[in-house]
Amino acid sequence: QKELEKGYHVIFSDVDALWLKSPLPYFEDDFYGKSIDQDADQNFDATAKQINIWAQVDPHGRDPTNDYLCPGFAVYRSTSDTIQLVQKWGNLTRHGEHLQRNQKPFNELIWRPERYNIPKSEAKSLPINLFANGIVYFENMTDVERRDVVVAHNNCISGVEKKVQRFKNFNLWSLSE
Repeated sequence: QKELEKGYHVIFSDVDALWLKSPLPYFEDDFYGKSIDQDADQNFDATAKQINIWAQVDPHGRDPTNDYLCPGFAVYRSTSDTIQLVQKWGNLTRHGEHLQRNQKPFNELIWRPERYNIPKSEAKSLPINLFANGIVYFENMTDVERRDVVVAHNNCISGVEKKVQRFKNFNLWSLSE
């Protein structure tokens, strides 16, 4: 939040989100008023509205292609609307029913901001073929499809040991134990 308040755009990445390529080219042009690279995915178009938040799509009910956004890999444009959303999100995850759970309140704030008396922050899901969640990357994609992935998020699985083993199974773990 402090970096957004200073005017910086922020990429937030969980420690289990593996950057296979730099994600910067997918956002850089739009930060400077140009359109986002539409060659990557025809549906990935930020020209109609100024997008303030881009986030990976996560499975909701095991459907890996819906617009349930995952803050575990997200990009935030520094705007007053985004700052208000992040402030409210922080408050919700530190107190009350959402204590230490961030995904549900994140989506509620994006899709139903009027419930929380904050302005709407325009959000966009990242192309799932480039910014893949754990089910898509590790269970559904072919080796050929995986070559195009920019960020593979090793989520949708619980436990450090299971995550490490899944990385190892796909030759994405290089630390010796």
